[in-house]
Amino acid sequence: MRLVSDKGYSLLELLIAMSILSIGILGVAGMMTTGIWSGRFAHIIAAESSVASSVLEELMARDPGDPVFSTSVSGALYDLDPSSAETGMVVQGRRYAAAYSVTPNSPVAGVADIEVVVTSNGRSVTYSSLKSVL
Repeated sequence: MRLVSDKGYSLLELLIAMSILSIGILGVAGMMTTGIWSGRFAHIIAAESSVASSVLEELMARDPGDPVFSTSVSGALYDLDPSSAETGMVVQGRRYAAAYSVTPNSPVAGVADIEVVVTSNGRSVTYSSLKSVL
C-alpha cells in the first residue's frame, strides 16, 4: 500500500490567494492615487498663498500716506511680472493672476482694509489684511 503525498497547491487555493492579493494591490493603488492628488492640491494652495502673501507684503510695505490708501480701489489688477507685458505669472503650468481692493477707513478710521484675490485656472481665493494709515 502506497501513501500518496500531495505536494503543492490546488488550482482553487491559487485562485483564492491571487484574489486576495489583487484586492490588496487595488487598495494600495487607490491610496497612491489619492496621495498624489492631495500632494498636487497642497502645492496649488501653497503657490496661491505665496502669490497672495507677496502682494499683501508689497502693499503693506507702502508708506501710509500712499494715495492707494486714501481712495477706494476695487479689483485693481496687480502686476505679478513687472519685467514683461504680462500681468500674471506661470508656476508649474498654472497661470496665476492677482487683483486687489483697498477700502480706506474700514473697519475704523485710520485703518485700510486690503483684500487680495488670487485666481488660477478657474479657482479663486481671497486673502485680506488691515493696515494702519495714520
